[in-house]
Amino acid sequence: MRMPDFRMEGSDGVRRVRGIVVAALFAAWAGVASAQEAFDACAVFTEVEARIALGGDAQPEPQNAKAKRPRFVPTCTWWSSKEGKSVSASATFRFARSEGEAHPAFDEERLTHQTKPLLIDGAPAFWSAKLGVLQALKGRVWLVVTVGGAKPAEREEEAARKLAEALLKKL
Repeated sequence: MRMPDFRMEGSDGVRRVRGIVVAALFAAWAGVASAQEAFDACAVFTEVEARIALGGDAQPEPQNAKAKRPRFVPTCTWWSSKEGKSVSASATFRFARSEGEAHPAFDEERLTHQTKPLLIDGAPAFWSAKLGVLQALKGRVWLVVTVGGAKPAEREEEAARKLAEALLKKL
């Protein structure tokens, strides 16, 4: 039996090791999600919050009537139109096994993408203008919120902050 080669010679070795590390991280996050009780992001991010964030009518994402809804749904998106353009409000909930696992990953993301640091109801948060997202961490739950158009420059920081405040109070 041949043992895997993990030597870090050249860029192929670095890519191979990085690939293994990334795969392990995704597997860990996926394992946490599958170990969770049933969770539906749209049960937390309801039409009421979507109407407030979008400033009017809000339509849920179209669902395939023939498909069974999974037990764990981490993202909820609501749609509307503003000045003839399609806009959306989206919330993604990521769960770590513990606060100890969540904080280092969140801090690394903050160092990479933070444009403006925030504190929302005692939870560390930040706005990334480059990505057009607001990210917040409460306990072991990492919340990623977007409000606005498809392009990051079309997204609204203040609306995302208000939405994150409302959702964090529910956690």
